[in-house]
Amino acid sequence: MQRDARLRTGIWIDALIRRAQVGGAFALVSRSGDRDAGSVLVAVRSRDALFVYMAERDMDGRRVWRSRRVDEAGLQQEIAQRTDFDPDLNVIEIDDAQGRHFIEETVMGSEEAQEDAAAASAEARALFQDR
Repeated sequence: MQRDARLRTGIWIDALIRRAQVGGAFALVSRSGDRDAGSVLVAVRSRDALFVYMAERDMDGRRVWRSRRVDEAGLQQEIAQRTDFDPDLNVIEIDDAQGRHFIEETVMGSEEAQEDAAAASAEARALFQDR
């Protein structure tokens, strides 16, 4: 089993917010948890949808993100449930008309979410390809 080097959570969060801002989206930390090793939940609002992205480890120990479409009540319920389990949870909210998540790791989810995420990832990579 290969283990990836892990960034401190705060550095990863700052980079995600910066990628979103450079891409023309608005991003903020709506709930601060442990910036050294806390878990992260990313909520992405587009014109007509709301997706939540949650990190987990795959069988090889790599971080992957699972996504699903929710409504506002579902998002608040997810945050409450995750906070009960993990008080160190960090919640990042991204408001982007195109629904891009700016997450560079693998994203898995429903077919609709996967299609949206694939398009968003391609756009995010294109933004930083020459840097």
